[in-house]
Amino acid sequence: MSIDIFVFFSKQMNKVTIIGSGFSGLSAAAFLSKEGHDVLVIEKNKEYGGRARNFKEKDYSFDMGPSWYWMPDIFDNFFSNFNHKTSDLYKLTQLDPGFKMIFKEDEISIYADWKKTCEVFEKYENQGSNKLRQFIEDANKKYNIGLHFLYNSPGLSLLELFNKMIILNINKLQLITSYKQHVRKYFSHPYLISILEFPVLFLGSAPKDTPALYSLMAYSGIKQGTFYPQGGMINIINAMIKICKDQGVVFMSDTQVKKINVIKNSVRSLTLDDGKIIKSDIIIGSADYAHVESLLDKQYRNYSNEYWKKKVLSPSSLIFYLGVKRKIN
Repeated sequence: MSIDIFVFFSKQMNKVTIIGSGFSGLSAAAFLSKEGHDVLVIEKNKEYGGRARNFKEKDYSFDMGPSWYWMPDIFDNFFSNFNHKTSDLYKLTQLDPGFKMIFKEDEISIYADWKKTCEVFEKYENQGSNKLRQFIEDANKKYNIGLHFLYNSPGLSLLELFNKMIILNINKLQLITSYKQHVRKYFSHPYLISILEFPVLFLGSAPKDTPALYSLMAYSGIKQGTFYPQGGMINIINAMIKICKDQGVVFMSDTQVKKINVIKNSVRSLTLDDGKIIKSDIIIGSADYAHVESLLDKQYRNYSNEYWKKKVLSPSSLIFYLGVKRKIN
């Protein structure tokens, strides 16, 4: 999933520096440069893309982060802002099955064919197909309303919730109901519950701590389908970099930001690992929140080091990149 950052500044041209070249950093860079600002993107790694960067070894190429392509209309909308179609920049293939859940005693596939997926749910629960259709119909409404709201709201204040679209549809969005409760209103079989709860794990949260609004992710993964860009996820990053460069964005890779310099409560510049100072009117941190805060002096941070040490962060995993020379079953 890609989230666009819309930033509104004065009409005068500003020098903007963005820390990080993941999806959000590249999106912010493209839009700000389009608005006439002088934009520089600084990336600590040799490769661009943040968690979506690419790892190559000999003749092999690996996605280092995301490997599934959901919510395709978000990408379509981004590229359309720059007079491109997604198909102009990379080719998508719909996976079939989209994904498979492996349980101790069974394996369940979610198919590109919606009718086949409904039949799978019918197999495990009485009226399972009808329940799934009802669940997805509700999730589709959340998708259309919620995604539009999330897509165009900066997330700076609770007052953003008080707009006409949200107020008129507040009951449909179920912002207070947990996703765990919501799924169990429809299904009781543990396998089906696991399948429907699985997509929200990508948010780095548990279903019990996630609003029911996020059934919109299940709608995309199960009904819209799972896609993959030919050549790897890096081709999305390459497409976004092309958009950025067409707008005049400048890039620096293999460059570590060591400090954000604040003078009289105003950010003025960045200090790089080689001691170089980059002056900037505006700085956008498109890296992990905790990391960006560590670049500031203590008095300018929102949270202390002790706060971050106490947080339970999303689990990571140990990944082996294995290259195979022949096709296997």
